[in-house]
Amino acid sequence: MLSGFHLCCSLPAFIIYGLVFQVHKLLSAPLNVTGSPGPITVAMGEDVVLPCSFSLEQIMQDTEVTWFREQFSPFVHRYKGGQDQYGEQMLQYQGRTKLLKDGLASGKVDLKIFRVQLSDRGNYTCFVHHGSSYDDAVVELKVTASGSAPLIMLEHYQDGGIRVACRSTGWYPQPRVLWQDPHGRHLPSLSETVTQDNSRLFAVESSIIVTRGVTQKLSCSVRHALHSQEKRSAFYISDPFFQNAQPWMTALSVVLVAVVALLVSAVYLFKIKGKHEKKIAMQEAALRDRDAEIGKQAQELAWRRYAAPIEEVKVVLDPDTAHCDLVLSDDCKTVKREDTRQDMLDIPERFNPWRCVLGCEGFTSGRYYWEVEVVDRGGWTVGVSREDVKRKGDIEFKPEEGIWAVGQWAGQFQALTSPDRTLLPEIQTPKRIRVSLDYEEGRVAFFSVDEEIPIFTFPRASFEGIKVHPWVWLGPGTWLKMWP
Repeated sequence: MLSGFHLCCSLPAFIIYGLVFQVHKLLSAPLNVTGSPGPITVAMGEDVVLPCSFSLEQIMQDTEVTWFREQFSPFVHRYKGGQDQYGEQMLQYQGRTKLLKDGLASGKVDLKIFRVQLSDRGNYTCFVHHGSSYDDAVVELKVTASGSAPLIMLEHYQDGGIRVACRSTGWYPQPRVLWQDPHGRHLPSLSETVTQDNSRLFAVESSIIVTRGVTQKLSCSVRHALHSQEKRSAFYISDPFFQNAQPWMTALSVVLVAVVALLVSAVYLFKIKGKHEKKIAMQEAALRDRDAEIGKQAQELAWRRYAAPIEEVKVVLDPDTAHCDLVLSDDCKTVKREDTRQDMLDIPERFNPWRCVLGCEGFTSGRYYWEVEVVDRGGWTVGVSREDVKRKGDIEFKPEEGIWAVGQWAGQFQALTSPDRTLLPEIQTPKRIRVSLDYEEGRVAFFSVDEEIPIFTFPRASFEGIKVHPWVWLGPGTWLKMWP
């Protein structure tokens, strides 16, 4: 009787305990964010949806979702506190993005981009943050453009036939041009040119010589690889057009003979004058060579003055500061972003959520330099940071926050200046960068080891006696190596 009474009284408590345990287990489950298993392809001008979902079903008012590209801020789209946030949205996406809220209850945070542009192509990161849990996933967007129907142009007579050109514009990615006979067999082209306009769209032109016979009826088609889209134009040249092919060549020969005779006469008449002008030209060339040599020496002196500070530093990366997605080599000289979270304690020194790492040694005086090699190229930045730089949460990469850096950021090579970034389009993105630090002068400078030219020098700064460390940030798929 006592045992039955005990079971009866314990049963409600047991049920309540079980429910509480299951809720706690659900709330403490790890956050797992997934995107698309493969690239998303869309035609330019159309709308596209980038998929993203997370496993932990929580109240969305407590969940922050940020879609970004190479940089966390400015972002592509942000949802926080149950509302869309537009204060720091990238200019090119303003008025063109929408978080599809119909799927929020089931953990879907898909992003819709309206009127896709060619510049929208690339990797997008879906970053979900809830309480102390966070995770992200990368979605690749490919953009295509189908150009104009091929324009057929009869250019001139050549080699006993008629030279015909096929031209089409407004394609992306680069298309192929194919010539075909009436039976669908491909014919080799005589020449082919490919150009890109300011919008990065491709224009192609291909030429072929048509002779009398079965090749009088042909077609030209243009297609690109991502979609099996094709645009075709066919044409036919009748026999009368070929009757003038050879006479035209004869007339051309007569004209060429006349032109050659005139050229010979001109050379004879200006022979004496030419000798005098040649002498003057040689003197001017000698002066230009001398000026160029002086300029080269001055440039070399500038390179040596700034690119070769007093002391070369052997940078060793500090594993205690490395984000848990970064994998360091045994000698801590190379670092690779794996996007596979390692089992590490989230100590105060460690960067989180930004994929950054510092050098072990810091400097409070002197002049130093070291080099960084970019082995695999995703997004990346290299430079220096103060020891008191923010390690947790949102970080703005700019001198006011204690970071001086350059790199491949948001798809462009630039210096991370403030308030606006400084684009460096005239500099070819280097494979190896030299970082130069003059602590007393407050100068941070960067040089291309590939080209042996200066890249960028930040305005003078005051480090205020705080240690300054080597610093790098890695985007998806990037691997950096420290030299020496």
